[in-house]
Amino acid sequence: MRIILLGSPGSGKGTQAQFIAEKYRIPQISTGDMLRAAVRAGTPLGLAAKQVMDSGGLVSDDIILGLIKERIKHDDCANGFLLDGFPRTIAQAEGLKAMDVAIDTVIEIVVDDEQIVKRMAGRRVHLQS
Repeated sequence: MRIILLGSPGSGKGTQAQFIAEKYRIPQISTGDMLRAAVRAGTPLGLAAKQVMDSGGLVSDDIILGLIKERIKHDDCANGFLLDGFPRTIAQAEGLKAMDVAIDTVIEIVVDDEQIVKRMAGRRVHLQS
């Protein structure tokens, strides 16, 4: 099963992503986690992303799409994967489509703004960030 899971911060997306990934025994793929891993590993895409991030810029869709393309080739994605919060932009969605990545389903978690604010108010803040 190849799944895209979308939702605002505080919507419960991460909780549901973990549940779905465990149920279907597929990896949960987060672009943030992939970026950090690629930078740590010193891959060409990771080094390109680090350069952009160090200069205070946003990592380009091309770099993100390259990371996704590499990640879904791993053996653990043979039976599917869950893309957690990706794509974020129309350009990323078009890029995914251009890569001919077959997606079985897209799930969007919709939560009222008022509820999101309540949930986010209860989250811990990392003061050093």
